[in-house]
Amino acid sequence: MTGRPDAVPAGRRGSAPWWHGARRRSRPRVLAVLAAVVVLGLVVTTQVPDPVGDVVGDLLYAVAVYVALVLVAPRLRPWVAGAVALAWCWLVEALQATPAVGAVLDVVPAAAWVLGSTFNARDLLLYLLGVLLAVGLDLVVDARAGVTSRSRPL
Repeated sequence: MTGRPDAVPAGRRGSAPWWHGARRRSRPRVLAVLAAVVVLGLVVTTQVPDPVGDVVGDLLYAVAVYVALVLVAPRLRPWVAGAVALAWCWLVEALQATPAVGAVLDVVPAAAWVLGSTFNARDLLLYLLGVLLAVGLDLVVDARAGVTSRSRPL
């Protein structure tokens, strides 16, 4: 292999470099899924009484974060995207235990849809479950499309 970043290893001559081997997720399709998840989340959180609405809303928030990440970085492997999405969800939840979220909500009340408002330890588990659901569905879609984890970089 040469020092060029686009060089192909000897065993893979004639094929694209490893980072080109993955099926790219269709951004329009991912955007449509994100829109559907967000609309469903808004309907559930505004129309379904608590605690069911709150629980399902938290699950859908985690799914939406995962799908948004896939929209921005469509070539991420599902488990990597899941880890990043979970880290984001947990960071946002942890920030709710500080005055930072309250300060933002005082200025931009609509930010509560993204940042939440109060810390609840139960949400940490719900975010984990939501991300696992999203990763699982992504893996099923990949399996049906014949994509292996080796064919997708990162």
